[in-house]
Amino acid sequence: MSGQLPTDHHKPEKPSMTPQELQTETIRVDLKRMATDLTYGKQLSQEKGFRIYNESFSKLLGSNPSITQVQSRDYQFAHEAGVYVKSTNRVYFTANFQTCDPIALYSVDASTLKVAEDDFKGVVQANGACNYKDKILYCCQGDMTNPSALVLVDPTSGTSEPLINNFQGRPFNSVNDVVIHHANDEIWFTDPTYGYEQAFRPSPDLPSQIYRYKPSTGQIWCVADGFVQCNGLCFSPDYRKLYVTDTGACQAHTGPKDGHNFSMNPRLPATIYVYDVIANGTQLANRQTFAYCDNGVPDGIKCDEDGNVYSGCGDGVHVWDAQGTLIGKIVTGGCVANFCFSKEGMWMFGEEELYLCKLGARGALVGVECE
Repeated sequence: MSGQLPTDHHKPEKPSMTPQELQTETIRVDLKRMATDLTYGKQLSQEKGFRIYNESFSKLLGSNPSITQVQSRDYQFAHEAGVYVKSTNRVYFTANFQTCDPIALYSVDASTLKVAEDDFKGVVQANGACNYKDKILYCCQGDMTNPSALVLVDPTSGTSEPLINNFQGRPFNSVNDVVIHHANDEIWFTDPTYGYEQAFRPSPDLPSQIYRYKPSTGQIWCVADGFVQCNGLCFSPDYRKLYVTDTGACQAHTGPKDGHNFSMNPRLPATIYVYDVIANGTQLANRQTFAYCDNGVPDGIKCDEDGNVYSGCGDGVHVWDAQGTLIGKIVTGGCVANFCFSKEGMWMFGEEELYLCKLGARGALVGVECE
C-alpha cells in the first residue's frame, strides 16, 4: 500500500487503451488569495494542468509542457514502482491491492506507449521498486505464507532472486520503497506496516523503519525510526540529503479487517522529512520537517537534476525547491501514488490512469539509468 486512498475522480465509462494528449490549463497561483480564501485551493486541484506557485516552476516546465493519458482502465492498475530499464526500453510498475489482489505487474514501452502485463516468479504483492544494475529491484510486501523481501528481477531473462527478507531473524513488515546509494552500491529501503493494515500480512514484528543493506557483505543496519508509516525515499543529486515521506495520515480506520477500509486522519503525518547523509554515506543526522502535503499524503518521492523535490500526492505531483518552498503542481485531478523519470519525460501512475508528462526538467537519475 502506498498510503494513498482510492480516488473519487471521474472514471471514463469505457477504459481507454489509446494514448491521447489532454487539454491542460496553466494557472499562476494567487498566493495572497490562497491565504484568505478557503475554497481557492480546492478549485486549483480540479482541472488537469500546471499550477505555478513560484516563477522558478515555469523554467522547470519548459516552453511546451504537456500531459498525455497513455491508458485508462476501470481499476487501479497504475499505482506504484516506476522503473525504467534501458535494455528493454520499458517502464515497469505495479497495481493497487485495493482493486487488484494479488497485485499485478505491468510495463509500458517508452517508445510505442503500449502497456503489457508481466509475470515474474517470486514477486509477491509488489509495491515500490527501483533500477539496480539495469534490473528491477521490487519491494515485495509478501503475504501470509511468503516473507516480505527485496527481489531482483532480470526482465530480459525473467529470472529473479531474493536479496534480503529479514532483519537479524525478524521478518520485515511489508517492504515499501527502495533506492540505491550509487557511490557505495548500497540499498536503502522503507518498511511500514501497510501489509498488515490491508490484512494480507501477519501482525508486525518490527516498527516502521528505514534500513541500509550492503549486498557485497550481507550486512544490514537500521538507520532511522520514529515514523508512523515511512514510505517513499530518495537522495538529493549529490547524495548529501535523504528525503523520506511519512504517510501516517492514511490509516485503516477500524483495524485491518478486510484491508479495504482506509481513511484519512488529519492529525497524523502527511509529511516529508529531510536528513543529512553523513559518515561517507552510511548514517543519517539532523532530521527536519521539509514539507507538509496539502492534498492527500506525499507518497513516492524523487529529485530532478537541479535538486527540486517531487512527490506524488492527492491531486497529482507536487514540487518543492531545495529549501522546502512549494513552487508548483502537476495536477491530474486524482491521486498519483508514484512516478518516475525517463528520457521521454515523467511517467505518472494515477491509479486508473497512466500519464506521461513532458516538461523541461530531467530526473536526477536519468543520466545514470537511461543514457
